[in-house]
Amino acid sequence: MQKRAEVTRAALLQAAAVVFARVGYAHARLNTITTSAHVSKGALYDHFNSKEELARAVIDAGSARFTIACNPFRTSHIPAFEALIGISCTLLDPVVNDATVRAAFRLITEVPDRPDTGTPLLTTWLSDYQQLARRAIAEGDLHHDDPDAIALLLVETLSGARLLAAATGHLDDLPVRLTTTWHLLLPGLVGPTSIDYFRQLLTRQIARVGHRGTTPPPAPSAPPQSITGEIVPAKPPRRDARRAAGISSSRSPRSTSTSRTLQPKPVR
Repeated sequence: MQKRAEVTRAALLQAAAVVFARVGYAHARLNTITTSAHVSKGALYDHFNSKEELARAVIDAGSARFTIACNPFRTSHIPAFEALIGISCTLLDPVVNDATVRAAFRLITEVPDRPDTGTPLLTTWLSDYQQLARRAIAEGDLHHDDPDAIALLLVETLSGARLLAAATGHLDDLPVRLTTTWHLLLPGLVGPTSIDYFRQLLTRQIARVGHRGTTPPPAPSAPPQSITGEIVPAKPPRRDARRAAGISSSRSPRSTSTSRTLQPKPVR
């Protein structure tokens, strides 16, 4: 009996996500959702007391899916500023952005925030960015003394770009919008010798998630990937290079940039 209830709830959440993502909260009809889920109206009310409660459940489900997709970037093996860029590129990943995530992003602008917890999608994202911003400052990549302000700026800017693209029916333009956003922000966030590196990193990340599921398997020499396809290096090349050179753990912007292997920096 419990298994059947779980199946019914999952079917309702999936059907609701599809409908909410397509027509929004105001125009969604419970009859449409129950018909799509192949369940009765009574079965819906066994699980959800109202359309708003159902919508909040979809937001929670989409938030959880987005959070899980970002997990590979929380590892200390990935430099924090690179993780900030990597998480933003998750917004483009077709494997991540199914109907549940699309609906969650749409519903957070259409369903009032809960005073007790707020919107889980944005609060979790902001918390992750605050922690990564602090680490990026310690690692010498982020040149700013207020990690919380930077995290808020990035989340508001990136989520705003995604929401505006969806609202205008131009989600296909999101890679260009994301690229433009980062290109404009980077000069104010990182040292001048690191800008080109991070711009090229962004280009690689966007290309990778844009072709998720369509690219051939990586060559044997390619770095290992996580379950979501993000590269998770077992030995961070920059830190290993620093250990080999006998450099202390206090990283300067110049030492950080010179140990990257993407493109040699000019020697002054």
